[in-house]
Amino acid sequence: MKLLIVMITYNRLEYTKKTLECLNKTTKVPNYLIVIDNASTDGTQEWLKEMKKKGNIDNYILNPENYYPGKACNIAWEQGLKEYPEATHLMRTDNDFVFLQGWDKKAEEYFDKIENLGQLGLDYSAIDSEQAKAREQRYNGMRLNPWPGGVGGGNIIKREVWDNGIRYDNDPWTTENKAIPHIQEDFKFSQKIINYGYLMGHMTDRLSWTFADETNWNEYPDYYKETFEIRGYTDLIPKIGGSDESNDNSGD
Repeated sequence: MKLLIVMITYNRLEYTKKTLECLNKTTKVPNYLIVIDNASTDGTQEWLKEMKKKGNIDNYILNPENYYPGKACNIAWEQGLKEYPEATHLMRTDNDFVFLQGWDKKAEEYFDKIENLGQLGLDYSAIDSEQAKAREQRYNGMRLNPWPGGVGGGNIIKREVWDNGIRYDNDPWTTENKAIPHIQEDFKFSQKIINYGYLMGHMTDRLSWTFADETNWNEYPDYYKETFEIRGYTDLIPKIGGSDESNDNSGD
């Protein structure tokens, strides 16, 4: 496996630092790392420039506005393949993930043993429930979980998926009816992969997961309030602690 890794950022600089540290400490397969920033205003862009100078990332892209994750990922994968054309697999991560030693080798094993695997989800927290575990399937000795029909931010696709023209939607994930969340661009991307004839599912080993959940939403309250408002999860807003005055970050 030769892995093109794209990390998408928008504010939450301390989360970005934590995720990058995890990636650099644990990734052993040959890789090329690009960070694409959606017009952060909290010092992220200046920090990324320093990270490239220090060799902690291979490159960065600074978007002129918040393009949201789907469009940003498309841009970064396209540029990354020009800089690292030997990549065999393309990875996306948001800036709020933990990676443990061995995550990349295990992902490589999934693609090696499941011939028709097109997309592998890395977020164990997405399938850490009895309802999800009941959906687990086995392929050539590997446990793959397709719950709930798509994977979120942390995922790896086979290079040929991209070469076959499968892309994230460039339109922001928004909804006019705030009471009804829009279909996520993540879910639609997975469905395109499935419709093309590939297998899709989560890695069942607890080697990576998002650490951004309701237990720490109050660390960036305005970020999550704006995110939930835009994307139609208004029922979650009362669960966010903190106040608008305590943090001026907002998010995608």
